[in-house]
Amino acid sequence: MEGRAELYLQRSSSIQVGGDCGSAPFTSEDVTQGGGEGWRKAAADDGELRLDEIELQPGSIRVLATIFKNGNESSRKIYTVHTTEQQITHILSERPGFAVLKHHADFQEFVDVDSTTDIRNFDKFQVFLSSVEALPQTTAEELHQIQHLPVVNELGSLQILLQRKAPKILEKHKKTGSLKTESRKLLVKVCISHLVKKHGFYPTSAEKVTLAKTIVATFPSLRVQIEGKGEGFEHFYDPLSHSGFLEMRLRNIRRKLEAGQRRYSKRMISCDTGMQSEQDQGGSSATNEWITLMKRLRPSSENISSIKSAMENTYTRRRSWISKKNPTMAEILEEYPRFLDMPNLLDIEFGRMTDGKTELFIRRWEVSIIPKLKSLATMEGGDVSLLTEGMEDQTDDEKCYTMLVVLTHLLPPLPGSRCSIKSAISFLVDFVPAGTSIVSLCSNSEVAQGTQPQLICIGNLKSATCQYIIVASNDGVTIPVNDGLTCALDKLFKLYWVCNLAYPPQLSSVFTFFEYIYEVTISTNRKAKVLELISKLQAAQ
Repeated sequence: MEGRAELYLQRSSSIQVGGDCGSAPFTSEDVTQGGGEGWRKAAADDGELRLDEIELQPGSIRVLATIFKNGNESSRKIYTVHTTEQQITHILSERPGFAVLKHHADFQEFVDVDSTTDIRNFDKFQVFLSSVEALPQTTAEELHQIQHLPVVNELGSLQILLQRKAPKILEKHKKTGSLKTESRKLLVKVCISHLVKKHGFYPTSAEKVTLAKTIVATFPSLRVQIEGKGEGFEHFYDPLSHSGFLEMRLRNIRRKLEAGQRRYSKRMISCDTGMQSEQDQGGSSATNEWITLMKRLRPSSENISSIKSAMENTYTRRRSWISKKNPTMAEILEEYPRFLDMPNLLDIEFGRMTDGKTELFIRRWEVSIIPKLKSLATMEGGDVSLLTEGMEDQTDDEKCYTMLVVLTHLLPPLPGSRCSIKSAISFLVDFVPAGTSIVSLCSNSEVAQGTQPQLICIGNLKSATCQYIIVASNDGVTIPVNDGLTCALDKLFKLYWVCNLAYPPQLSSVFTFFEYIYEVTISTNRKAKVLELISKLQAAQ
């Protein structure tokens, strides 16, 4: 009917405004259809809220609004809008959960709006309605704290849901006390499917947090707390970084949405490496003298003490320079060449950067981590368990390499790295025949040419004469390291920290796991699978 509009909302509708916490730019009193006619609220006897005609308010403008109910488009009409900011607090308390998005011309996406958003003629909006139970009345101030009913109540019961949709998950957890990766994936799939059904493709941060808490409460073995930080659910959903298994599943679902159903979000991602900045010593003559001394002295039993003193007295200036100027690895080693021929200086530097956590990897890797990884690989079954067969007869270096391969399977390369699971290990440790010259390693076509430093083994792992070399082909750097694969791996990780290098994209999750072993702050945002692996290792204690 021309000049007239009707919109029906269930009285029990739960409304979410502008994402996690925001304000709707207009109300039912504010919305009228083109042609000079408007809407007014009128209660109907059938339990629905009906919006009928009222007179158009002065100063109104025309917009296009697409209405979605439970994620499905129900109507697309031209309306006349009159903004009444004073009524927003009242409307929010009556109808929390009414999501309104406005089309952003620059980004060509729909973004959240609030009461301060300008509304102009011919603007486009999307309005999302969901038919879940109404929430208690709340003030606008409380909305900013993201107060919602627990998801476990909205789902009825997570256990009841799983008994209906995936009873094998409960059976396996009851039998083993833990969940394999395939069971965890199914758990996330079932929970997100139900969450989307109830709250649409863009549930609030609070709803995702509550679901994550419900999961770890139902399955305590999935809870992960490192050094007592966090509540243990953050690998399922971390509200600070907006990452985790639940968020990953939601993003995969959204990729299949039509363009009109997608929603734009812009987020700054910070990466805290945990390095402590210190006051720059500047270019004092004393510091320059120490640098000159360190460059002139060659490693020998007589000079070692003086070289260490020089490195100690230039530490503050060196860390400030690397942190602020971001020099290349070649520039760092040119200014401080003793890192090349005295790799133990990497241990000293790393120890100062991490408050003395120098020996943690060597102490924990072979004695604690490898046995637990082996047990976990056996429990996972499939190709991963086959990798551990015959480990009892392997040398220490072979066992170390085998566990690194297992890690690349348990923590596979991220989709954007364009690397297969099978080839990922070559970006960490690769091999060349015995007799290959060290000088040729930077240009050797047989070596996986990664952009970041890696370990090259000259010879065979079974051989007592094999050599390990840290190779950074882009910078033309080779650093021989001795004492076996575990120690070589330890030096490689410390080199990344000392030179402030980004981890290889193919091995981002593996290096993040190494951070856990060293007990340093986990520096990457995409850490859900790493935390899951940590939880399984902790459960194996």
